[in-house]
Amino acid sequence: MIKSLLSAAFTASLMLGATSAVAQTSWDLPLAWPADNYIAENEQIFADEVKEATNGDVVITLHPGGSLGFKGPEMFSAVRDGLVPIGDMLLNQQVGENKLLGLESLPYLIGSFDELREFQKPYRPLLDEVFGAANQKVLFTIPWPQQQIFTKKEINTIEDMSGIKIRSYDKSSTEIFKAAGMTPVQLPWGEVIPSLAAGAIDAVATSSPSAIDGAFWEFLGYAYPTRQTWNTNVVSVNLDAWNALTKEQQDQISAIAEELEPKFWAAAQDVDANAMETLADNGMVIGTLSEETRDALRERAAPLREAALNEMGDKAKAVVEEFQNQ
Repeated sequence: MIKSLLSAAFTASLMLGATSAVAQTSWDLPLAWPADNYIAENEQIFADEVKEATNGDVVITLHPGGSLGFKGPEMFSAVRDGLVPIGDMLLNQQVGENKLLGLESLPYLIGSFDELREFQKPYRPLLDEVFGAANQKVLFTIPWPQQQIFTKKEINTIEDMSGIKIRSYDKSSTEIFKAAGMTPVQLPWGEVIPSLAAGAIDAVATSSPSAIDGAFWEFLGYAYPTRQTWNTNVVSVNLDAWNALTKEQQDQISAIAEELEPKFWAAAQDVDANAMETLADNGMVIGTLSEETRDALRERAAPLREAALNEMGDKAKAVVEEFQNQ
């Protein structure tokens, strides 16, 4: 019902926009993360600057915490189909729509935050192509910090991972943890804390800001930076909504997105450092994985990465080849 009402409201707003070039455009932006998550905070900065630059003619209202009823994996189709005019989405949750959206999350393809930044050079044109074919325009991206596993028990070797029930978030992470001997349970973010509280899982794979959001120290004791995958959020706009704007408004919004994106990327690194301090202050042990354990994880993940890349096809292979040859 909520989605139907939003779709009707969106259609009505387009019709009004077509009849009055000076009418205010109101966009609802759903996102899965809570309002105090840095993703939401950065997107609020974007919305504020858009409102100011357009003199209030374009107003973007954020709806954090899944309050509009959309789950993370539904965001790509929700924007494509016009259920909402603009949306925030975690790319690797959208692979059911297009496998290419999971490219940067292939296991151990990218080794550091700096490499993730470099990966965007060959990958962004492909993203623009995929989103364009789905009636969307990419406005900007925001990366997540390094991936970690948060556990109840200490991990010193890969054998220590055996049998741990861990929350995974996509096909790639599920396969990685299964190869490591763990028992992955794929869950959207909204089901993580209830599952921890119920004892349905013993560990969680995510990044440090989400660990803060979930107050993981109430359930888990250890944090291990694994960097097995990297993840990025995209904010995209429905092309029907975009084309209903004036050329001046489009230029203003594009300029704001281009200016803010590098700042959002820098913020991700700062957030990670601060979040790790907060986790430690609340009693979590910030551990390290030995090189032997990391090497064993990489070795087990290599066949998974190659198989997934072959499944994605030539366009994905071309991006990876360009990235590795930079």
